[in-house]
Amino acid sequence: MRDVFRSALDAFASNRRRFLLTVAMLAVGVAALVGIETAVDVLSREVVGSFDKLGAATLLLRPKADAPPINARQAKEFCMAAEAQRSEASAWTTLQSAAVVRGGGKTTDPVVQLLAVDAGYLVVEGLKLAAGRNFSVQETGSSATVALLGDNVRRRLFGEGEGIGEMVSVDGLRLQVVGALERQGAVFGTGIDDALLIPLNAGMGDCRITLRAAPGQARQAMLAAGRLLASIRRLSPGVEPDFEIVEADGAAATLASLRSKLSLVALVIGLVTMLGAAVGLMNSLLVSVKERTREIGTRRALGARARDIARQFLAEALGIGVVGSVAGIVLGLLLGNLVALSLDGRFSVPWGWMAAGTLLAAAVSLASGLLPARRAATLDPIEALRSL
Repeated sequence: MRDVFRSALDAFASNRRRFLLTVAMLAVGVAALVGIETAVDVLSREVVGSFDKLGAATLLLRPKADAPPINARQAKEFCMAAEAQRSEASAWTTLQSAAVVRGGGKTTDPVVQLLAVDAGYLVVEGLKLAAGRNFSVQETGSSATVALLGDNVRRRLFGEGEGIGEMVSVDGLRLQVVGALERQGAVFGTGIDDALLIPLNAGMGDCRITLRAAPGQARQAMLAAGRLLASIRRLSPGVEPDFEIVEADGAAATLASLRSKLSLVALVIGLVTMLGAAVGLMNSLLVSVKERTREIGTRRALGARARDIARQFLAEALGIGVVGSVAGIVLGLLLGNLVALSLDGRFSVPWGWMAAGTLLAAAVSLASGLLPARRAATLDPIEALRSL
């Protein structure tokens, strides 16, 4: 067996260009499989982490399309009633999704999200302060000109400084910074790190309400929240609500479904790419059989058996598969974890898909080598020696 692999290495050395091209084709297939799965794993982990901050029984209440907005008065009334029932709830609204903030002699890019929130927003959303304080109940009920900075906004304006007590301005409104949020990381593009939070003003409309229910009480909380908000919005009994309640674990189920679909896409891409690699590998080995006809004839004349010749070509095919899978795994991990790097997430290693990619590459290589190995093994030694 050692002689078989030594002969395979000699064959690789004498046909380096063909060997590298075939390895590259297999590597692309494995890289597509491992890379996509690595990226999906990173994204899933970040999204699930965001859900975990909210809790599995977190509900989002928002108006339906073309329905009147939930204004700040209704949102505050809901939160006060929820608090009386020992439930955690908060109200918030997006004022701008692309604001420009100035402060510390610097200006942010127009990607800052301007949010108006109540005092309970940080608790319900699972956010923590890196410095300073939260809004007071009095500030959220008035037009207090104070602000909380997301981590990216703070860094752009004040560098490594906390920024507490500094003044910032957005759309001509001057605000004093009273708190800075801990870094959270973003799943898709911008997140709370790219946000500027101001107190919820009683005159603002189009609010959203977040309600955290007790573990295992999501269904009951959803029904109670629906009745309470319908009462606050003065909807008649029996009338279809003009708002909707979205459950966090429903979003998690959607994520799981999306992940399975992406995994299937990755598998299809990998298989299609490897099919092309299989055809290329088979053609390469068939050409090798033709080029090495005299070598095969000489070995047969010296006593080599047909199965020894077949083993040699199968070993060459397997060697190409192993090298291609290793190269593909390395490339896939690097490409997939670029997503983790962009999200400030942890490095991900999909061991299961790496093993699957290796086995798939080996199987494709062996299958591609069967016909060339059989053709080489059945060559007549006398005719082979006469061929050149």
